[in-house]
Amino acid sequence: MKIRPVAFADLHTHSSASDGTMTPTQLVEKAESIGLSVIAITDHDTISGVKEAQAACKNKKIKVVAGTELSCGDPGQEKSVHVLGLFISPEKSKLSDILDEQRRLRYIRALKILNLLREQGFDMDELENWFKSEPNRVLGRPHLAHYLEDKGYIKDFDEAFKKYLSYGCPAYVPKDYIEYKTAIEAIHDAGGIAVLAHPGLIPNWEATWEKIKDLPWDGIEAFYIEHKNKDIENFFNIAQERHIASTGGSDYHGDYGKHLDRLGQGGLTEEQFNELIKFCATRGIKF
Repeated sequence: MKIRPVAFADLHTHSSASDGTMTPTQLVEKAESIGLSVIAITDHDTISGVKEAQAACKNKKIKVVAGTELSCGDPGQEKSVHVLGLFISPEKSKLSDILDEQRRLRYIRALKILNLLREQGFDMDELENWFKSEPNRVLGRPHLAHYLEDKGYIKDFDEAFKKYLSYGCPAYVPKDYIEYKTAIEAIHDAGGIAVLAHPGLIPNWEATWEKIKDLPWDGIEAFYIEHKNKDIENFFNIAQERHIASTGGSDYHGDYGKHLDRLGQGGLTEEQFNELIKFCATRGIKF
């Protein structure tokens, strides 16, 4: 991967509170060490890593934006569309209730997948015991993929998805998605902005956008690390036309596979981040 200048603000990162490999503290320390000034902790279906990350910023120049990432879609839909909630304060909100329910559903799904992998002949006892000791943790397919890799059952992380965990594979279990409107309303109820995540990765983008474009979006993640220049221009223009914000981030999960050296390689310049803060102020959000 071509190394780009480190961004000022990386507003899409994941910690071990969901499927990242670094603790929130380690993530903050790494972000500071490479020169980032702001990161958003956007773990899947949880905010449990935010307080630790914000505490780790004490006596440091770096700041943490409280966030989360929700998987949305329609009943029976195989592909999800992700929504980032940024600058949130979710205690005692609709979002808090949604996160609790999603965590419960993820736990149930993870155990179903685990048992299907056992039927494939893998010894899953060690991971099952860990799952059952962490019922409040946000569990997902990456945890299962890492386990298979660590045990030597597969050659690498990607093989786990290609052979066992993706749609149509023997250990695939459908996920319960949140409805778009419900997710956006919950993020607003938590005092945050709702951002359409990595739109360039959405299958059938035109049809999907036509369906969801009139929802009360606050932003689009135009400056996403995997977007090509033409994608960035397209999504930035959509944001400008609709008078909503453009955000950006690396979607960093830890130093493995495609995520190696990825932190800070996607995101906003200082000028772009300041524009985002001005936009948030129009919605009564302070940072």
